[in-house]
Amino acid sequence: MLDEGIAVEFMGRSQETFLKKQREKDRSQKKKAKKEKRDQRRDSDSIGLEIDWSSAPENKTLSQTEEVQKLANKANNINNNQ
Repeated sequence: MLDEGIAVEFMGRSQETFLKKQREKDRSQKKKAKKEKRDQRRDSDSIGLEIDWSSAPENKTLSQTEEVQKLANKANNINNNQ
């Protein structure tokens, strides 16, 4: 017959083992969730922000030549879109 102290020791180790495995399982699930979240953020970052250029403030610091170039580019864009 087993001594009561030994039986308690076995139960304690079994519980320790169970808790250790549970912690490892929880840790791996947490790592997996973090990785998925990281991947999701990285994928959404590649989409980027859409900028509504029509409502953006106009740059008032352009020189005359840059202003002419800007108007020419705008005209080209309008002609290309039609």
